[in-house]
Amino acid sequence: MKADLKELKVELRGEREVVATRYFAAPRQLVFDCFTKPELMLRWLTGPEGWTLKTIENDLRVGGKYLYVFADQNGTEMGVYGKFLEVIIPEKVANDENYATDMSTFNPNGPENPDATVESRTFTTEGDLTLMTHVVKFASAEVREMEIGAVEAWKDLCLVLDKLLAELVG
Repeated sequence: MKADLKELKVELRGEREVVATRYFAAPRQLVFDCFTKPELMLRWLTGPEGWTLKTIENDLRVGGKYLYVFADQNGTEMGVYGKFLEVIIPEKVANDENYATDMSTFNPNGPENPDATVESRTFTTEGDLTLMTHVVKFASAEVREMEIGAVEAWKDLCLVLDKLLAELVG
């Protein structure tokens, strides 16, 4: 079966997990770089509709912290932050994920959320394609239900990433 490159397949696993898979027409290292290098992430990763990714801090190592700050047209900012739990270049990156809805009171050195979402992205070479497997484990079934829309939003983001990869592959 030949997978449709434009299709993000989303599967619910158990009560708390979501598994999303998608093929990209680019080498694994390049796809990995687009998910981990700030200069590439800024070119395709956006937030909710009307928001853009403003800044990225990425300390890509086990225990390293990351912070992605998004802004809307009015200058309102929110952040996604956490630490890297596993880094195997160019094969896998796993992290916990927290949200800062008010950046004016955000403390990057504050206590960690024991109920943070945990996610991993694995990149596998299949011929001239790269398969990304994105596993998201939520704190509860209720949180998964509230956040499933964010996973669905990845469908459009993948199309933007396709364009960037095509440009970079040349």
